[in-house]
Amino acid sequence: MALKYFGTDGIRGEYGGPSLNDGIAFRAGVAMARLLKQQYEIEAPLMVVGRDTRASGLNLVAALGAGFRSEGGAIESIGVVPTPAIAKVVEFGNALAGCAVTASHNPSKDNGIKFFQSNGTKPSESFELGLDRSVGEVATPKETDFPAIEDGFTEKTDWYVSRVRSTFDPGLLLGKRIALDCANGALSSIATGVFESLGAEVDTVGCSPNGSNINDGFGSECPQAMAEMYTVNQYDMGFSFDGDGDRMAAFDHQGAKLSGEAVLGLLAIRLKELKQLRDDTLVTTLQSNLGLDSALSDYGISVERVNIGDKFVSRLMIAKGFSLGGEESGHVVIGDFSMTGDGLFSALCVARTVVEKGDSLAGLTSFYGAFPQETRAIAVASKKPLKECPNIRATMQDLEKMFGDHGRLLVRYSGTEPKIRLLVEAKTIEIASESIGKLEEAVRKDLS
Repeated sequence: MALKYFGTDGIRGEYGGPSLNDGIAFRAGVAMARLLKQQYEIEAPLMVVGRDTRASGLNLVAALGAGFRSEGGAIESIGVVPTPAIAKVVEFGNALAGCAVTASHNPSKDNGIKFFQSNGTKPSESFELGLDRSVGEVATPKETDFPAIEDGFTEKTDWYVSRVRSTFDPGLLLGKRIALDCANGALSSIATGVFESLGAEVDTVGCSPNGSNINDGFGSECPQAMAEMYTVNQYDMGFSFDGDGDRMAAFDHQGAKLSGEAVLGLLAIRLKELKQLRDDTLVTTLQSNLGLDSALSDYGISVERVNIGDKFVSRLMIAKGFSLGGEESGHVVIGDFSMTGDGLFSALCVARTVVEKGDSLAGLTSFYGAFPQETRAIAVASKKPLKECPNIRATMQDLEKMFGDHGRLLVRYSGTEPKIRLLVEAKTIEIASESIGKLEEAVRKDLS
């Protein structure tokens, strides 16, 4: 069953538009309260709510809270916090759900609603389906002037910070100079203090949120901000976070941004050395480069792939008991701490690995080499099911037989545009280019 309101990571869209507005937030609050009451047979469920630094977050929290309260629920607002803090507070508190009002790495005009279940995880597939259906059953409110909800539980952010910091040895980062970019987002008032408390000397950018500058020229999607820091000073390493702090990008001592796969591989190898990588397996998505699989096989580490989206990574980790997963985009899920992506915690784990191994990030990630990749996005007149496209099917079968374990291809329709997306990875650029040319020809025959 297709989801109507929820996408890859919650409800998201331009604030005030048809995909996300105060009316939809109200309906989402009502739907969540009803679902919790039904599931737990309780009349007054409790939900923890937080937000990133977007100005629209205040209105959405008010609307969401009004909907939740209208069904007898209670709200604890913990203010501006990174999304993983909400997950952690829910996991160790008495709330039955959590909600982060955020659009992650998107610009300030966008916003979104991410829910967490009582164990601090993203919604299971069945829960998300039920919630999506329930939102559709709630009527749009006639009035959308909702009373503000006070941030009365901000000490829970301090609890999260203490939880993160206590995982690492005091003085761990003594002598290390570290650059941080907080995207003018939810980690702006948190990340610097945590790194400094562990002994690091820290320089920062993107720590002055004003409600409209989140992810604006800063953060994990804007490596140029970090590059400019390195032109002024030298650093042992650097980390950029996104607006809600659930993903991060790592930079080596030369200011080069590391690929997400290299970071995942680094952590997988280290966890295996420590005998903490369960079943010697890393979970990642279809988007990650096959070079990761090839590189990790030399260390006896297997890679399992899921659909694009960190919720799918977490679901497989939970289902099979794996301890590490993530995406090229910078989501890293370290299961022994949390089953959701946590940019701050994963950055500290990377920094700890640098210290423990006595090497630079550049040296520690030199094991990884991406396979050459070719991609195309081709406009199509209609999205005919691929099983009804004989030329595409035959070409894919021929290429997959030729690749064996040394290449892969991905053919899928865009979820938002009338396009088909093609991806080919192979051991050489020549093979990748020739292969994607064959796929393009097949697409034009079947879908012109």
